Order: sequence, then structure tokens, then C-alpha cells
Amino acid sequence: MELVIVYLLVNVLAGAAACFFGKKLFFWMLGALVFLGVFNVALGATEASPVSLVIAAVLGVVAALLSKYAYKAAVFLMGFVAGAALGFVVTMLLPQEAADFLALIMVVSGVLLGLAGVRWSDAIVRWGTAWTGATFVVPNVLAAALAFGPLAELAVPGDAMATFDALSGFIGGEFAAAYGTPILVGTIVLAVAGAIVQTRVSD
Repeated sequence: MELVIVYLLVNVLAGAAACFFGKKLFFWMLGALVFLGVFNVALGATEASPVSLVIAAVLGVVAALLSKYAYKAAVFLMGFVAGAALGFVVTMLLPQEAADFLALIMVVSGVLLGLAGVRWSDAIVRWGTAWTGATFVVPNVLAAALAFGPLAELAVPGDAMATFDALSGFIGGEFAAAYGTPILVGTIVLAVAGAIVQTRVSD
């Protein structure tokens, strides 16, 4: 039970920080946010093998370094993560056959939004961090509210990695498929609110 709460809190708190303070904390948040995004994708798309976890950690470190020394590259990575998250959510609303192309859709949408981010960096950083943060907050909050029982049943006592793997797979798979529309609507609303807050804070 404790591991389930920890998983949900980490995703929600990190997502909320990115959603409402992403531009202000851009260089600090980028590494953590990209790491968290890659980590969740790796858990959902693989068997959570040690290799995939190492790759997620390395990418998170590289993103943090890029955000400090190469602003444009960091903006591209931020846009890429936001675009990949958008591709994931949209794919959940498409027919089941589209799931076979999930990786391709995420990569294409990530590259497109990443390139747009380089062109319109300040606005994209605000909207990209708001959107990406919202994609972490909304599914986890809805899952906690609507399916906490099933989440609790996925906990593996004494094995945090297996628990996180099961939770990520359930929230990103079965739960997202069942509640795709509320997740999309909630994500859009929260992302808009986060972008507005960031704009007012920066002004």
C-alpha cells in the first residue's frame, strides 16, 4: 500500500511542479522531468529490465546536462517529451489497432513538437512543461480516485520495482484505455491553467 502511495505522490508532485513552475524552474526540472518520463515509458513498454532502467537514468542525466549547457537542445528535449506524451494520450483514444504504432506516433509527435520548441522556445517551454506535467498529474489523480482498489492489489510487498512496473502498466494501459476521454479533457484543462500561471509568474 505504501509503495502505491509513493508512486502516485512522486508522479503527481513532479507533474504539478512542472505544470505550474516549469518555465521558472526549467533547468532544474528538465532533467528530473525527462528522467521521469523516460522511466515511465520504459516501465510501460518493456519488462522493466535492468538495461531499460539504466538507459532511463543515463538519458535523465544527459538531459540535465543539456539543459544547463545547451539551451536549444534542452528546449528540443522538453518539446520531445511533451510531444511523446501527447502522442501517447491521443493513441489511447484511437482504435486498438493504433496501439501497434504507439512508439512511432510518440517519436513523430515528439520530434515535431521538439522542432517547434526550438523555433518558439519561451512559449513552448511554458506550454510544454505545463502539458507534460499535466500528463503526469491527471492520469495518476484519476487512477487514485477511481481505481485505488485495483492499484492497491498490484502492490508487490517488499519489491518497489515490480510494484512501480505494475502500476505504470495499469495506469498507462488498461486504465488509460477505459478513461481516455476524461484523461484527455483533464490534461488539456490543467495544461492551460498551468501555462496561464507560468505566463503570469514570468510577467
